Amino acid sequence: MATKGLMSKRIPTILGIFILIAGLVAGVILVNMRQGLESKAGPSESPKNLKISNLNASTFSVSWTTETPLTGLIKYSEDPVKIVTPAGDVRDQISGTSQSYNNHTVNVSGLSPGTTYYFLIISGSGAYDDNSKPFSVRTVAQAIAPPEDLIFGKIVRDTGDPINGGIVFVEAEGGQTLSTITKTDGTWRLNLANSRDKDGKVLTYDPEKTLLSIFVQAGNTGTATALTDTSKDKPVPDIVLGKNQSFVESSQLLTDLVEATPSAQIGEGFQLEAAQLLTASEQLEATSSVKILNPAMNGEIIATDKPEFSGKAPVGSVLKLNLNSVEMTQVVQPDTDGNWKWTPPQPLELGPHTLTVEFTDPANQVQKIVRTFVVLLSDQPAFTATPSATPTVTPTPLIGISPSPTVVTSMPATESGNLVPSGGLTTTLGFAILGLVLLYIGSMSKKWMK
Repeated sequence: MATKGLMSKRIPTILGIFILIAGLVAGVILVNMRQGLESKAGPSESPKNLKISNLNASTFSVSWTTETPLTGLIKYSEDPVKIVTPAGDVRDQISGTSQSYNNHTVNVSGLSPGTTYYFLIISGSGAYDDNSKPFSVRTVAQAIAPPEDLIFGKIVRDTGDPINGGIVFVEAEGGQTLSTITKTDGTWRLNLANSRDKDGKVLTYDPEKTLLSIFVQAGNTGTATALTDTSKDKPVPDIVLGKNQSFVESSQLLTDLVEATPSAQIGEGFQLEAAQLLTASEQLEATSSVKILNPAMNGEIIATDKPEFSGKAPVGSVLKLNLNSVEMTQVVQPDTDGNWKWTPPQPLELGPHTLTVEFTDPANQVQKIVRTFVVLLSDQPAFTATPSATPTVTPTPLIGISPSPTVVTSMPATESGNLVPSGGLTTTLGFAILGLVLLYIGSMSKKWMK
């Protein structure tokens, strides 16, 4: 009986210690599981660089990138509440199997003209929408199709190797974005006659002089930009990934700009021939203390619609800056180090521009330095999803998408954007509390049994 009584006293205490140890072990295991899940789950599935293109009366395309190769598709519908119709990647539609890519592009066809469609992006295991509502895009009105105008080219690495699966975006001056994807040999082609203007009407363009801006998105492999015109689009010269290329002479850019600008806006200096003007400007800048540092050279491609112009000038001098393409003028003075800079207060349009810097030289003569530059695809990339699954959006709205989209995953997410298993802390605390209760019972049993 004494042995039995002794065991009665010890059992709760021993059991309490055992449960405390079990709770500690379980907590460690569950925390490790949580850390493992956190390291695997993250922002890699979030779609980035979302772009709408090929918007027409019966079609539109959606393109995006992901950090890691994933399967991707969209679901769309005319009903924003019931979005069930799937459309897969263009390569999956050809192969008949779903594969993983860093670059994703989906073509949706067979749509009705002038109709709003709603869609979600399915990236890996996640579904992504526009700030808790579906993305939306509206097809344009039906129009008589103009004759086909195929343009083509090739995307390569700096080694000359072809880029397979790169998405090529093309915008004709004044038009919306068209896109296609490169083949295994790096070649691409698209019908420029499918271009629509900003109002959704068939774009009218010059078959010899219209500027074409090209952006290549090859995911983790890199990007490229190029500027050409319709006289050099069959083929477009090879575009090298990682480079900004211009296949249009800077003097031709200036000539096009002068021809498109009313004479009252051009100014006296622009009465010269374009080539003569550039030559005279370059000679003057080479010997003058006034310099334009950004853009650094004539014909430079600038991948933003809000560039910061900068340069050097003698301290105390006064400079008159003029953007001839948009009738914008600003007077600036250099700082104590002789540096000047200016950012236009409003975004610049896609295409060629000319910056003129007017100043008075030591001989009290008014002089002008001219710099041509091109704004290329200012809305690329459109946005980037951050690791918290709350993306940062540029102020420029996407073509065909409701303004200022914010993509969030419809899957549960923590503040860090990582999936966290529930119950780890709760289980550990539960074991600890139970163990403490049994220890207390054990200690009370000793008093009761005395």
